[in-house]
This record gives sequence, C-alpha cells and structure tokens, in this order.
Amino acid sequence: MQNLNLYQVVRPSRSGPQRTQMLGLLAVLLLACLLHGAWQGWQLRGANQRLQQAELGAQEQETRLAAVQASYVEPTLDARLPGELAGREAQNRELQRLINYLGVLAGQQRSGFVAPLLALAEQHPQGGLWLSGIALSEGGSQMRLQGFSQQQEDLPRYLERLGRSPVFKGREFARFDVQRGDDQLLHFDLSSRADDKEKTP
Repeated sequence: MQNLNLYQVVRPSRSGPQRTQMLGLLAVLLLACLLHGAWQGWQLRGANQRLQQAELGAQEQETRLAAVQASYVEPTLDARLPGELAGREAQNRELQRLINYLGVLAGQQRSGFVAPLLALAEQHPQGGLWLSGIALSEGGSQMRLQGFSQQQEDLPRYLERLGRSPVFKGREFARFDVQRGDDQLLHFDLSSRADDKEKTP
C-alpha cells in the first residue's frame, strides 16, 4: 500500500522590497542629499559674498564718516554780530520814524497851504485892493500879506471878510504896517510874526 503525502510544504513568500531595490533607493536618496547639500553650499557661498560686500560697504561708509568728522569745523558766532544787528535795527527804526514824520509833515503842509490860499482867493475884493506878496510857513499857521489899496477903508473890510472865513477865524496879525507911498496908494505889510521884517523884492 502506497502512502500519498497530500500536504505541500509551505514556503514563506517574500513580498517586501528586494535588495537591489533597496540599494537603488539608497543611491537615489544619497544623490538627492548630495544635490541638496551642493545647492545649500552654493546658496551659502552667495550669502557669504553678499555679506562680505555689505561689510566692505559699511567700512567704506565708516571711513568717509570719520574723514568728514575729522575735517568738520564747527561754525562760531561772531561776538560783534548781535551788537551790529541791534544797531542796524535801531537805525532802520529811526529811519522809518523819520520817513513817517516827513510824510505826515508833507501832508500837513499841503493841506495847510491849500486852505488859506483858497480863502484868500474867495475873499479877495473885485477891485481897490491888490496883494503883491503872500508868504505861508509852518504848514500855513504863519502868514504874511503884502499889497496896496486905493482907499483907506478897503483893507479893514478885506480883513473883516477874512476873519469870517473858518480858515482865518481867530487869527491875529502881530505886525500891521500901513504907509502911503509916492503913488498915493496905501502900502500894507501884515504878518503873524512881529519880527518878520523881510521886504518884498
């Protein structure tokens, strides 16, 4: 009787990676690490070059700054300048005050001369009395009248009319000279100043 072995020997199957596959993977991984290291080294080299350039630039800037600081001379204020400036400002103020005063004085003189002359023209008689000289000074406050009249009463009437004018109201003549000339006319010389002895040319 023959015995039959119906059982087969079960051999373990190898389902994992083979040795050659493992070696290939290790080679690829090693190559990737080498490439990554080379790339990192190249990046580091470029960074070092840029760092060296930046350090050189900083050193150059520090050298320039030191040279500028060494050659810099701090300006000093002249001790005479404040006094001179104050003197110039005082002179300018004095000149401005003088200009203002002259402007006011000129305006007063213009207004002071116009009003008396207009009043003299308005009150002048049609005939019998003539003015040969009119002198106004100090803005019109001082006045001298010279002339002649045919009749003795012509001059008082003329002065009375002038006294009614607002410009001459309240004014008085300190000197009143009246003389009859060779031409039989009354020559008069009136002045608001008693010491005004100037003759008419």
